[in-house]
Amino acid sequence: MSPMRAHSGLAGRVDWTFVAAVAGLVIVGTLAMLSAASTTIYYSAILQKHFIALTLGIVLFTLTVAFNYQVFQDQSKVLYGFAFLVLIAVLIFGTTSRGHRAWLRLAGFSFQPAELCRVMVVLVLADFLDKRTRRINDFSTVLMALAVAAPIMFLILKQPDYSTAVTFLPMITGMLFCAGADILHLFLVFGYGAMALSVPLVYTLCQVRYPGALPGSLPALVLATAKMGWATLIIILVLFAFGVLAWRLTTWLRVQAKPHLFLAVPLILSGALLTGIVLNRQLKGYQRNRFVAFVAPRSDVQGAAYNVIQSKVALGSGGLWGKGLFSGTQSQLGFLPERHTDFIFANVGEELGFIGTSIILGLYMIILWRIVTAARLARDRYGYLVCAGLASMFAFVMALNIGMCVGLMPVAGIPLPLISYGGSSLVINLWSLGIIANIYARRYALL
Repeated sequence: MSPMRAHSGLAGRVDWTFVAAVAGLVIVGTLAMLSAASTTIYYSAILQKHFIALTLGIVLFTLTVAFNYQVFQDQSKVLYGFAFLVLIAVLIFGTTSRGHRAWLRLAGFSFQPAELCRVMVVLVLADFLDKRTRRINDFSTVLMALAVAAPIMFLILKQPDYSTAVTFLPMITGMLFCAGADILHLFLVFGYGAMALSVPLVYTLCQVRYPGALPGSLPALVLATAKMGWATLIIILVLFAFGVLAWRLTTWLRVQAKPHLFLAVPLILSGALLTGIVLNRQLKGYQRNRFVAFVAPRSDVQGAAYNVIQSKVALGSGGLWGKGLFSGTQSQLGFLPERHTDFIFANVGEELGFIGTSIILGLYMIILWRIVTAARLARDRYGYLVCAGLASMFAFVMALNIGMCVGLMPVAGIPLPLISYGGSSLVINLWSLGIIANIYARRYALL
């Protein structure tokens, strides 16, 4: 087959609905970013960096569609090694901003490798799970999948970038579920993550609302766990007591259950508790304020909860049609912080109203629908698992960013894909979506 005919045949199989939805989000995001950043003192620099990143992202999207995505499976070890080394380089040579050593300076531009490494973990895990198809129901497969991602997550946490690290858990869970892993095993993994992340939230809630809790009360017990002393030991003993009680109850009722689960569950939950306590003790002041804004937003209106409250005000003031681009009072007058990055969805809600935010959500739903379609039609299991991982990642990041803007999720310094300002995020998101487009275009073995 000639190169011209091959290119023509591939172009004819591209999912143009998917491409149109991606282009629509990029256009809306660019307009929203131009409006939100118009009052900043670095407006010209922001414009320059955005359009350079947009050009590079479009080129990468186009090039990625043009070659065979299976090269990522063939070179999975190289990808993993590169991700590991580049994160080491960040910790050694990276630049620090707002307490994070998360950027590398390249030719005058800052690049955040964590965005790239997250996608590479999806590509590597898809290869691993593809090769473990016959043993996918073994709990060892789940543990090994977590072990593959753990070094990358650890290096990201060392930056420290907790927001990006949190996105790994739903991404890995989604891939394991689509690979056919045992539901109970996934529940254990999800329970571990949920409990580990809940510990700082519950501790912050008790710290803010019950600072003078009486000794022996539940809030006092929660606050005492931060010291990893007797309170922590009591909770762990209670977990194992419940495990023994559940085992005796199932034996008495003659219910068929695997005996090792009654030991595994308390062990996993105890490990999650200890992990959560460690995370809680390592939280910096601004990270603690994000939890305060979520669990007790009225406790510090002018401080910790200021961003979320202003975001809600901006969203509510937009009404149905919005105030128009470049006309939002909350954003243009500077009341809405981080309006062109983390809280850009609130800026869209103020200036484009309910209609504008509905268009964005609709475009996201189209993209997720087409990713699911690409997974269903993928010509091999590897392509299917890559789609599953990227769909889980995009869905969670979208929900996390929009959720924090409306006060339903804790504030996380994570951009809204294809909408927020951020060169690294825009380039890597377009590259990863190019991989999806490639998988769909090669759903039949043409080339």
